[in-house]
Amino acid sequence: MSHKLLTVTLNPAIDINYPIPDFQIDKVQRTEQSFKSAGGKGLNVARVAHLLDLNVCCTGIVGGHFGEWLKADLNRSNMAHQFISSPVETRLCIAINSDHSQTEILESGATHPTEMPQQFLEHFAKLITDYDFITISGSLPKGFDTMYYVRLLEIAHEAQKKVCLDTSGETLKNAILHSQHCPPYLIKPNSEELAMLVNDNASKDVREILTASHLAHIPNILLSQGAEGAVLRTNEACYQYTIPKIKLVNPVGSGDSSVAGFCYGLAQTQSPIEATKYAMAAGVCNAMEHRTGYIDLTNYQHVLSQINCTKVAQQHD
Repeated sequence: MSHKLLTVTLNPAIDINYPIPDFQIDKVQRTEQSFKSAGGKGLNVARVAHLLDLNVCCTGIVGGHFGEWLKADLNRSNMAHQFISSPVETRLCIAINSDHSQTEILESGATHPTEMPQQFLEHFAKLITDYDFITISGSLPKGFDTMYYVRLLEIAHEAQKKVCLDTSGETLKNAILHSQHCPPYLIKPNSEELAMLVNDNASKDVREILTASHLAHIPNILLSQGAEGAVLRTNEACYQYTIPKIKLVNPVGSGDSSVAGFCYGLAQTQSPIEATKYAMAAGVCNAMEHRTGYIDLTNYQHVLSQINCTKVAQQHD
């Protein structure tokens, strides 16, 4: 059976990555290399899912000259897309990677016309009927209120679709606190975001935070821990995942690659516990590449074999 994935990126961008080994502030910098690609978190998810041979389609809102470039870039990669168009120009996001630092310059984008939020809800409701999994990733554009992802979750829940939600700040908080009737299948916060969700500090035991009562309606929470791996909390237990040590090249997009890996793993195994191994392998492989949201498939199976999973706590212990 072919599993179909729809990735939602409401605030896409063109990602520009400059590798400058000896980058210095206040000096003219020259680079012989640059990498430009259709970007935004959901498009990174889609690119890696496409590389893993998942049947994937991108949706969201694009506009202007850069919006046309973004769609053309997806076409060059033979990636399906069904965006809606806005008069607002698609934004740029720039990353500068040196031997000692990583600097990101992210345009927030201009405000969309008032009719765009409703227009996309209608587009999304029609589109999702054809898909098994949905990922909703990244920030909201200006002009969209922070409850907007709850509305997408409601539409997906009504259609009985699994949703992986990867966002942050007030948008994530609202999506969690107001989704008891339409929970996402998976959320993927980091430690700081998780602490914010439960109004607690990050020094408290991670498993206690993961099992907080107002997160109980979410069946799977994947807590990324950088080089230390990740913790997965399911409805039954908590699992610790460790990852191999690597030469870090560019970590931008590793979280998005993990979401793609999770969807791929779920299609392969139907188990969130096993799918998280696929997620970790994709995140690690992305961090070994200069390009954002890219993995080398020749490395992938080797890295996957080095992901270890240990059950660390039963729920309700």
